[in-house]
Amino acid sequence: MQSISYPIYEHFIDIRYDAKSIRLDVILEDDTHTVYNLEMQTTTHPGLTKRSRYYQDLIDLDLLQKGANYNELNHSLVIFICTFDLFEKDHYIYRFRNVCREIPELELEDGTEKIFVNTTGHLGNVTEEFKQVMRMFNGLIAEGNFVEELQQEVDRVKLSKDWRREYMKLHVLLDDTKREGIIQGELLALTKQVCRKLQKQKTPHEIAEDLDESLEKIQQICDIAKEYAPDYDPEAICTQLLSSM
Repeated sequence: MQSISYPIYEHFIDIRYDAKSIRLDVILEDDTHTVYNLEMQTTTHPGLTKRSRYYQDLIDLDLLQKGANYNELNHSLVIFICTFDLFEKDHYIYRFRNVCREIPELELEDGTEKIFVNTTGHLGNVTEEFKQVMRMFNGLIAEGNFVEELQQEVDRVKLSKDWRREYMKLHVLLDDTKREGIIQGELLALTKQVCRKLQKQKTPHEIAEDLDESLEKIQQICDIAKEYAPDYDPEAICTQLLSSM
């Protein structure tokens, strides 16, 4: 990589109105038109590897929406910088490409690669400079010219008015998302209660009184719940309720 063509921070991809949108931490393209998606991950969860697949697919769809055809799709890398060892092999870097299982040296060459960086690793052929950057990610004392330059850039960005503005926008977005999650959680809990009472043959009016909720709200849940009787599926009912709001 000789140069970066464009960096995009907090890039949103929303393919369809009913599809799950994602926010990519950093998207950049180098002078060879390779696209890099960098994600910082500080907590582990079972779906992280599947998320890397999802991100790569949506990056391709985003490029196709901009007019590219399949043959013109950029080489793309999804890179997760993790402050933990996802694969517990103590390596600094784990690279994944699509290869033939029968002939391991035969690559699919579809232009995709997924990389998981483990900031706590000890194994692998990496430079001392790389190790120092990993120490920096872990909040440890790090040395070297590049680390100093990186820290200076971090300090400069933190003082930037644009950064503070984007930081506040992100906080508003996260607050909205959190509130939305709370509302969905409360609705799901209510839906579960309604379903249990419907299984006991209670009427919407009785349920509204029992739960101290408005008859209108309970009736709306009951109307949709009819489609799932007699077993009911609270999550499916809740999803349909949210889509109708």
